[in-house]
Amino acid sequence: MDDFTTFIRDLKKLPAEEQDKIIEEKKTKCICPTCPSYNKCAIVEREKLFCMIGQSFLCISYEEGCKCEECPIAKEYGLDYKYFCTRGDEKGQRYLNSVWGSTVE
Repeated sequence: MDDFTTFIRDLKKLPAEEQDKIIEEKKTKCICPTCPSYNKCAIVEREKLFCMIGQSFLCISYEEGCKCEECPIAKEYGLDYKYFCTRGDEKGQRYLNSVWGSTVE
């Protein structure tokens, strides 16, 4: 089992308050606000951590560039995908890849 799968499995076992604390701690390491796709709406709505929470439903609707591969969270958990703000979290992209057999580029 890889680091991301282990993290998500362990996180789901915790009470909701503990999950929220861990997610908030991860947001402090998040580099989403430095990404070319991140916009003023995302700043106002304080959207972050798309790799774990999921894509932006309010603010980011198109891709202008991606820094996901540079993110310390992506490196820490060995994330395979990118453009989480528009394509969904790691878990969702892994599922789509398993169904369709390829990544979306």
